[in-house]
Amino acid sequence: MKAKLLTTGTVAIMAGMVLCMEVRGFASEQLAPQAVVQAVQAPAAKGITPEADKTSTAKTEAAGVSSQPVSDQARAEGVYLHLKAPLYSPLFFDVPLASVNDEKITLGDLQKALMSLHEKMTEEKEVSAKKNFMEPLERLINVKLVVQEAKNMELDRQDEIKSNLEKFADQQLRQVLFLERVKDIKPDERKVQKEYRDTIKEMKLKSLIFKKDTVAKAFIEELKHGKKFDELRDKALKDGKAETAGQDEQQYATNAALGPVVSAGLADVKAGGISPIIEIMNGFLVAKVEEIRYVDNPAGLEQARSKVLSQMKLDSLKAYKAELVKKYAKENTKLVKSLDFEAKKPGFEKLLTDKRVVMSIKGEEPIRVSDLAEALNSKFFHGIDNAIKEKKLNREKLLALDELESVRVFKKAALEKGLDKSEEYLKRIEDHKTTVLFGAFIEKVIKPDVTFTVAEIKDYYEKHISEYAAPEKMQIQGIAFTKKDDAQKAIDKLREGVDFAWLRNNADGQVAKNARDLLQFNEEALTLQSMPEPMQKVLKDAHKGDYRLYESPEGYSYALFVKEKEEAKARPLEEVKDEVGQKVAWLNLTQDIEKWFKKLREAYPVKIYLESR
Repeated sequence: MKAKLLTTGTVAIMAGMVLCMEVRGFASEQLAPQAVVQAVQAPAAKGITPEADKTSTAKTEAAGVSSQPVSDQARAEGVYLHLKAPLYSPLFFDVPLASVNDEKITLGDLQKALMSLHEKMTEEKEVSAKKNFMEPLERLINVKLVVQEAKNMELDRQDEIKSNLEKFADQQLRQVLFLERVKDIKPDERKVQKEYRDTIKEMKLKSLIFKKDTVAKAFIEELKHGKKFDELRDKALKDGKAETAGQDEQQYATNAALGPVVSAGLADVKAGGISPIIEIMNGFLVAKVEEIRYVDNPAGLEQARSKVLSQMKLDSLKAYKAELVKKYAKENTKLVKSLDFEAKKPGFEKLLTDKRVVMSIKGEEPIRVSDLAEALNSKFFHGIDNAIKEKKLNREKLLALDELESVRVFKKAALEKGLDKSEEYLKRIEDHKTTVLFGAFIEKVIKPDVTFTVAEIKDYYEKHISEYAAPEKMQIQGIAFTKKDDAQKAIDKLREGVDFAWLRNNADGQVAKNARDLLQFNEEALTLQSMPEPMQKVLKDAHKGDYRLYESPEGYSYALFVKEKEEAKARPLEEVKDEVGQKVAWLNLTQDIEKWFKKLREAYPVKIYLESR
């Protein structure tokens, strides 16, 4: 709900904006009626004559700060000035734009709100953008009001919220530590180039998939004795000992398309070479690399650099953890090995209270058997008894201990560095607390009182009936070919009147029925959205009796036939009443939230320093 409220409306980004910053009061401050305080007029500086004051004003104008005639009312409330602040300049990050009960909302807060909208600036939007800076600021004020009310109601002291905040704080402390650790790491360009070459590598392959590894080994042995790959391959296919992988062998395949297992098996195979036996999900693959080429891709280079950098950072953190464990921790290896969390005696319940130390940490509470048992217990949401029956606990205990020691040693290192007092960490904690308390207020205070009636449901349904239409469906039949030309010829014949079933049984060039990733067609009517995205584009606007050519990402070409088509039609209210009810409830909730915003503005002093121009 919070995200919805914060991102409603369109706000574009300007290069600069006009701010009004309070000096001793500001005429446009918005105060709650019961909290109005008369501002004290700023006294003239001692020893300054009217003439000297005029000179000062002239100098101020020359420096670029506009000075405007001040009304009697403004003089009564104080002196103010106009400041032109670049929106994304770090120099102005802490400039207050508003305050709620003396808690400020800064230009930095507005920056973040704008960036969260992911709006790109266009010339057409610039004029409206100037007016819309007030919209995100108003939303920030509303959030601040709700959070302050939540604190006054002591929602932040409830156990579930305290637990949430504590867990998040520990997690973010580690994140800040990790960021500090890896901030200066630069990608190794040699590794980048190797990764890039692997990314742009494309191979033309002839392949076989054997069901038994013994048959695959016999095939390799015959190759070693000088027999030709193509001859042996044809014989294996004819004898039914192997099948092709199903791809169009005239097309080049990338490592990404082949997947990590196959691409790793082919990594060192040169053009004309034959792969070792590669075990895959549905058998044992042997491939001959016919050709290799490299197709430059500038975007691929950046992706390779990012991937290498990520791996280098991960390696650095692994090494850092090992260093910290060696420095701070000592494992009771004998006890860890002896722990049997699946044994009937002493039993898992007993281990949950076992205070024996499995790992000591300098200056900190040790990790006990009970901590390890609790960590295992939290991993299995469907009950620990099933995990014990399935013999999962003992397999997980070392991983659970590793996670516990990571949390402890990283937290210790972060605290020793004082990162819990860093601006970055404290800001993350405050932002999360705002999110949690806002959500808790909506769920616990506003939502329980939201209601709706049958009449409201009916009224909304009638006004938005087009939104509740059953989607159109198509019954599709298809014939898969290895070549595009063959698929197009089949479509031409179908349009000339050739029977689809006869063509499916007799057309040449079809993909093997058991080929990998081959689409299966049945009598079921499908929605367009349930089909692969490239197929959706091909069948968009198709009618009953149409034929379409579809080229799949797997390299197959399909002759598609739209056998039947069901047009979209409105679903009856009885069928969609729950869905409509949820929408009406959400709308009513939104209205109630707005009412609360208004109530809170009357209860808390709000000051706005940003001028709408």
